[in-house]
Amino acid sequence: MAAEDDDAPFVRKARPPEDTEIDITPMIDVTFQLLIFFMVTSTMQGNPPAIVPRSVSGGATEMTKIAIKLVIKAPVDSNTDPVMEIDKKPITLEELRGRLNEEAGTHPNGIDLMIMGDKDVPNRFTGEIETMISEIPNIGFHYAVQDRRE
Repeated sequence: MAAEDDDAPFVRKARPPEDTEIDITPMIDVTFQLLIFFMVTSTMQGNPPAIVPRSVSGGATEMTKIAIKLVIKAPVDSNTDPVMEIDKKPITLEELRGRLNEEAGTHPNGIDLMIMGDKDVPNRFTGEIETMISEIPNIGFHYAVQDRRE
């Protein structure tokens, strides 16, 4: 039997795989030491003072220039459209278009429209009004927040 063992080809024994994990603990330690070093040695400087204009609320538009004051009240539920009023009388979008065309035609210098709406009026609705106004020449418009006391 020993003769048969000698004739067998030599096969190396498989070595166990090398440990390929990298220990990143020292790298983390160095990173934190650098972070602490730069935080301690840096000089803290605040932002230079900025010149910010004061905000102004109201009074920017002369109410004497306003020809029409449109009030938009929030819808009662999500399935209904907001209610529009001029002089406390309900008006539809088509009636508003006709009135704006009529007013713009009688004033050669154009007219100003004040749009006053509740905070819950959907943006899509005011967007429809803006689109309609842009189709009529000689109309400027302003947005305002309606005073609850009115």
